[in-house]
Amino acid sequence: MKRRIISALLVLGSTAALTACASNEDKFVTELKAAGFSNPGEPSTEKEKKSRKIGKRTVKSSEKIIEVVVRVKGCDLEMAKVSGQSGYWLDELHVNGQEPEWPGYPENLKRDQVVKLLSDNSSKPTGFTACYKPNEA
Repeated sequence: MKRRIISALLVLGSTAALTACASNEDKFVTELKAAGFSNPGEPSTEKEKKSRKIGKRTVKSSEKIIEVVVRVKGCDLEMAKVSGQSGYWLDELHVNGQEPEWPGYPENLKRDQVVKLLSDNSSKPTGFTACYKPNEA
């Protein structure tokens, strides 16, 4: 009897953990839709490991980064966020199989702000002109 209860608790715990990850991804997609991005792609998660020296000890940590690609004016833009934290950022441009990073732009951009960013004269990553179509949605 105890084995059945323990097994059931393990299954429930595993299911809850998987659901928590999926719900963070779903929340991010919902957040992007609320910001005006009508066509977010499937979210993906990657784990980022970090280590730093504190005195003589090395402290290791990891965080999950959720990534979702949205299409704006012909360009596929990768939005990213740390799982469980608020805010997201424009990470990469996806064009012709390349993924150049797009550093230095403000966080939590709404779709209208991204459209303005795409059309202004600021520096853009390599490959941007190949995908940018100002007349596309």
